[in-house]
Parts: sequence; C-alpha cells; structure tokens
Amino acid sequence: MLSISEKLSQIHQRIECAVKQSQKNKHVQLLCVSKTKPVEAIEEAYLQGERHFGESYAVEASEKIETLRNKGYNDICWHFIGPIQKNKTKLIAEHFDIVESVDREIIVDRLSEQRPTNMKPLEILIEVNISGEEQKSGCLPEEIEKIAAAVVSKPNLHLKGLMGIAKDTADKNEIEQSFTNLNSLFEKLKTTYPDVNTLSMGMTHDLEQAVACGSTEVRIGTAIFGAREYRQGRADTSVAFIGGGNMASCIFESVIKSLSPRNVTVSGPHIEKLEHFKVSGAGITTDNILAAKKSKIIFLGVKPQMLTAVLQELADAKIDFEEKLVISMAAGYPLKSIEKILNSSRLVRIMPNTPAKIGEGVTAVTFAKGCADPDKELVRLLLKGMGTVCEGNERQLNVIGAVAGCGPAFVYRFMEALISESVRHGLDEKDSRAMVEQLFKGTADMVINNQQQSIAALREAVTSKGGTTFAGLTKMSEGGFEEMMQKVIQASLDRTAEFESMF
Repeated sequence: MLSISEKLSQIHQRIECAVKQSQKNKHVQLLCVSKTKPVEAIEEAYLQGERHFGESYAVEASEKIETLRNKGYNDICWHFIGPIQKNKTKLIAEHFDIVESVDREIIVDRLSEQRPTNMKPLEILIEVNISGEEQKSGCLPEEIEKIAAAVVSKPNLHLKGLMGIAKDTADKNEIEQSFTNLNSLFEKLKTTYPDVNTLSMGMTHDLEQAVACGSTEVRIGTAIFGAREYRQGRADTSVAFIGGGNMASCIFESVIKSLSPRNVTVSGPHIEKLEHFKVSGAGITTDNILAAKKSKIIFLGVKPQMLTAVLQELADAKIDFEEKLVISMAAGYPLKSIEKILNSSRLVRIMPNTPAKIGEGVTAVTFAKGCADPDKELVRLLLKGMGTVCEGNERQLNVIGAVAGCGPAFVYRFMEALISESVRHGLDEKDSRAMVEQLFKGTADMVINNQQQSIAALREAVTSKGGTTFAGLTKMSEGGFEEMMQKVIQASLDRTAEFESMF
C-alpha cells in the first residue's frame, strides 16, 4: 500500500502533466481534501509540503484546526468546501481562510457578520451547480452576479472565484461541457471583478479534464488519504432506529451484518414490542431523544403522518444534526421538509420493498446535498444486505417506489389470479400455489441469466404464432393490459404526490 507521500507524488505528477498539455495555466493548486481524516494524516501531508486542506463538516473541522494550531501548524490555509448550514456559519467564519461553497446571499450576510474583526477578510468562492442535479449544492448560473455583488459589498469578505462539481458519470463529453460552461462563467465574472483568480473544479477522476478546461485548483481526497472505512464496532458508526416496526426490523438485520448490534439503539413507544431487538444484542428505549443523541446514524421508521411531530421533538432537543446522518423511510415526505425542521442537509430518503426482508429486495435511495461520499458509502454498506440498491433523485425515488415498492403487491395479485384459475379448472390449491411459485422464480431466473436478450425476445421465444400462448397474450392485449399497467403506476405516483403535498 502506498504511503501518503507516495500518493501525493503521483497526484502532483498528474497535475504537472495536465498543466503542460493544457497550456492554459502555469500553476494549478492542489487542495488536499482531509474531511473525515485524522489529524495525523494531515500532519503527514503537511510534512510533504502541503499547506492547503479542505474540510466539509464545521464542528469536526474546527476541532482539528484548533488541535493543529496548538501544535504550531499556523501556516495552513483552511478551505471549507461542504454545504453550508446557517447554524454553522459562525464556526466557519471563525476558523477558515477560504469558503468555496457559498451559494446564497443569506450565507454571505452571516459569514460577513460573524467574521472576527481581527482576522483578514474571508475569501469566498461561489459554488455553481454545473451538473444540474437537484441533490447537489450550488447556485444557478444566473444567480452568480447577485451573489458576487453581495460578497464584494462586505468589507470583511473578499471574492476569490467560482467552484463547481461535475456530474459523476463515465460520459467525458458531459463532464467537459460542464467544466467549459463554468470556465465561461468565470471569465465573465473576471470582466466585472478583475482580481478574481480562482476556478476550483476537478477531483480525482476528472482532474485532467478540469485542468484542460482552465481549472486553477483541484480538490483531491481519496487518492491521497484513501477511502474512509467503516469497521465493525467503531464508535462513529453507532445507529439509532426511531420506530421499531416491520421495515425497521428488516433494515436492522441488514445493518448488523456490517456493524455490531451493540452499536444499535431502537426507540419506540411500546418497550415490549422492542424485545426482539434486545435479544439480538441491541439497546432499546422509549426515549427518542436519548437514542438520537447517542448515535451518529438515525433511521426514521415512523409513519409519514407522525414524522413531523417526531422531527420537531428531536429539533427541540437542540441536537446537532450536522454531525449525524439521518435516513428517512417515510413515503411521500420530501427531503426539503425534513431539512426545514432539522436544519441539516445530511439527509437520505430510502424506500425498501418487502422482499428486502429476505435479502432479495429493491431499495430506492436518494441523497440530499449535504451527504458527502463517505455518507453515501456508509448507506450502501448498511443496506447491501437487503438486496439491490437503486439511487436517484427524489422524482426517480417516487418512480422506483411505484414500480418496485408497490410492485410486489401487483405481482402477488397476478399470482393470486393464476392460482385461482388453476383451481377453477380442477387443480389442487396447494399444488397450484407450488406451481405458480416456481413459475415466477424460474421466469425471473431466466431474465436474470439471459442479459444479452431483451425480455420481449424471451417472451417471443415461448410464443408460437397461432399457439396457446399466442391466444392468451392476444386476450391480454385485447383487454388493454399495457394501458392498465400505465394507469396502475400512474395511480401510485399520483397518490405519492398527494402525500408530498401534505408535508
């Protein structure tokens, strides 16, 4: 395994080669992204000559900054690069030299008001959402001018440039287009503010493209410090379940495949209904606040109509949710409504389906803009024991929920109909069920094991023109089967929209 020193050498070589090929900039600054990493790792990079470090979590970062300053590391330039919550602007203003993720005027105002007068002006980069992904932070391109004007109007802030994150995709053309667009916005900004000099874009996977498109700073974390690991028994992987119902039980079984049950606390109004968690080694309580305070990850397993009250109870307890990852299972309860109450964007929504109970499910997942890569890695780890995880934005989450979440009921209904018809035509009910069970299992395996063929091709392979299967399929078409399924899925989506409008 390479040392941090060796990894830094590799990254600098990549940057130097990219600079030579681009012929756009004479120098590109390396920002070592040290979020979630220990002080010792930062010290090791410092000893190799690095002076620029990026952090995303205000509380964790401020503690590291103080520790290192007390050790005499006073020439480090600290960059805040994560989503900014209003209740964390004071910590950011007091500890950082540069803030790269300003995306709205209220943050400008608060950073300005809370910047100590004995410190030099806080340098500001405006973050622009160049990927168009709704779960990502950043202002719209048309908002840059207004935010820039707000920054330069503050005597204790200094406008430094722009920052943007391209979509995580294998499509290099899409990445290049995003970077090119941001560079154009940067050049336009410089015509109004000539001393603007920083265009921060590019990470490990798209470093070369970013430099080719004019980046003056690249943000590298994993390639220097390695990915964050979540090992069994670590204190920072303590988990709470608020609500101990059926789906919480299902997720609990997945969680304890990766973490010790001793790290889990389950809260619910009826302690006797939580005993099976205790038997498995978890702690149980009727106190939601106690469970939330002692945990780093919180699963919200209460019904949508009860969730507002539970969220308000937790918010009133003055819990710092920036230091916690909150995962909601409530259908139709949008992330923005949770964020409004908890004042945090480290949020996740998940929608599992019932086969997840046997590890064969589909779980839809969407991440709010405050979730960093380690958060996402952890969610994937905790849920992998439930089956397949499908990620998307909230609109896609609703579609996955309508198809995969409601889908088992639709499949059961089809199975019921086939069993009923088998019995009606003289077969034993038990034998009919066994036959239909194997029918669905075998058919699903055929699809899974023949990825090179479309499902339509598989259907055609068992359909002879004028045969019995053809006759049955003809009746399905005459009965409007496709149109019916369109109405089925649309009805589920419409109901989801009704729920969302309530919250």
